[in-house]
Amino acid sequence: MLNLLAESLIRFDSVRGERVWASLPEVYAALMADEVASFPALRPHQRHAWHAFLVQVGAIAMHNARLAGEPPDAPDDWASLIRGLTSEYEDDAPWQLVVDDLTRPAFMQPPATSAALIKEYKSTVSTPDELDMLVTSKNHDVKRSVAGEAGVDDWLFALVTLQTMDGNPGRNYGISRMNGGHGSRPALSLAPIGGIGSHVARDIIALLGARTAILDDYPLSETGTALIWTVAWNSLKSEALRINELDPFYVEVCRRVRLLVSVTGTVSARRATTKAARIEAKQLNGRTGDPWTPINVKEGKSLTLASGGFTYKRVTEYLTQADWHQPILLRPTEAESRSTDSMRLVARAMVRGQGKTEGYYERVVPLRRATTRALGSAVETQDIGAIARERINQVAIIQRILSHAVQTFLSNGEADNASPEDRERARAWLKRLDEIVDADFFAALQDEFEAPGSQREPIHEEWLLGVVDSARELLRDACDTLPCRTIHRYRARTRAESLFEGRLRGNNGLPFLFAGDQR
Repeated sequence: MLNLLAESLIRFDSVRGERVWASLPEVYAALMADEVASFPALRPHQRHAWHAFLVQVGAIAMHNARLAGEPPDAPDDWASLIRGLTSEYEDDAPWQLVVDDLTRPAFMQPPATSAALIKEYKSTVSTPDELDMLVTSKNHDVKRSVAGEAGVDDWLFALVTLQTMDGNPGRNYGISRMNGGHGSRPALSLAPIGGIGSHVARDIIALLGARTAILDDYPLSETGTALIWTVAWNSLKSEALRINELDPFYVEVCRRVRLLVSVTGTVSARRATTKAARIEAKQLNGRTGDPWTPINVKEGKSLTLASGGFTYKRVTEYLTQADWHQPILLRPTEAESRSTDSMRLVARAMVRGQGKTEGYYERVVPLRRATTRALGSAVETQDIGAIARERINQVAIIQRILSHAVQTFLSNGEADNASPEDRERARAWLKRLDEIVDADFFAALQDEFEAPGSQREPIHEEWLLGVVDSARELLRDACDTLPCRTIHRYRARTRAESLFEGRLRGNNGLPFLFAGDQR
């Protein structure tokens, strides 16, 4: 019944432009050869859920088989490895999307101890997007229940996302790997230059190499349960699994759901509410050893990304501030620290609010060799962090001056007579400057970090002058477009520009940029 290990149920587009239907072992083999360009049924917010599932299952299977080194590249090898995780099920039940017997597991669908409990599965789900974790009750942006012609892999990705990423909407409990029911499971990791498969392979290898470190840092078990959906669950509080009963790479589930298939081949689902969390980890605040999630050491909780996403300020903070413990997969391996290859920082997260979804954010930052190496060294991380924070502080100075100048123009040239409405209008121009800075912040930062000490200051000042020029252009644009009475416009503009230039050169501005300069 839709066996992922034996049937070609997952679509992917190859790097050669072909549409391929493959089994899960065949997907792994294609990924290891870096032949997968995309999964057409995979929605953007599902990318990390699917990536994490592939990496965790791959690492669990290799560890279980005592395999080290490079992952296998043949479908048959992957089929054997994955079956080895559930060898007690000769029919591959834990890898079938549909299993009629409620007392037996299906893929990412935990069994119950009695078939009679099917009466608790009262809610019917007819489309995979309705099953997904997105809160789309208002039908804005992403419409709900529209995937009427869904394929089996649409259900697969929705199920994996729901079970490994969801919070606690309604009468339900969320996953253990996030800080609270309204938190998120963010992902920050290094990735090689290449395709989807190169990232999956890299994370499998790095995760296997970090197993001992995760066990040292977190109360997990070398012999713990790895595939949580294979364990019976009736949603009783007494059944909650404790963190010390789990494998370091555990793949969890947080919902009671069962997929069905009709005689015509149409897939649907039934789900039940949960009376207690599957994993008792509320007191950990998301500190579960998730290899993609930063931990705030000072506050003792995992990262919950705020609205606005991975801005240059936030990424700098997560990478370089001592308050943040970088996740295992964001640190370069020994081989990567020695390599001359460039890498990428990949950051992903869904921002969840109370009863709503506030947006999906993804950012990819190219990293050069020196920066990659720096992430593995506390001293070098402090160095690049100091450079970044200085830049951020100087941008903030320019923004304050720009805001004052725009407010001066809006108040007809009266520098200290701006209204709350004027201050609010000025924020739009500060945001535009932030966007300009954000566009090349990390490329410019690496230019300075990689330069010899004597060359850093000229590189820094050249960049900073570019930010000033951008702010100057924004002020001109503001004076051209914002409302101002004609009789006051010339005076307002002159005073705004004069204030901008004067404050930049003043003691509370950036006077070192203009020493001996007539700009």
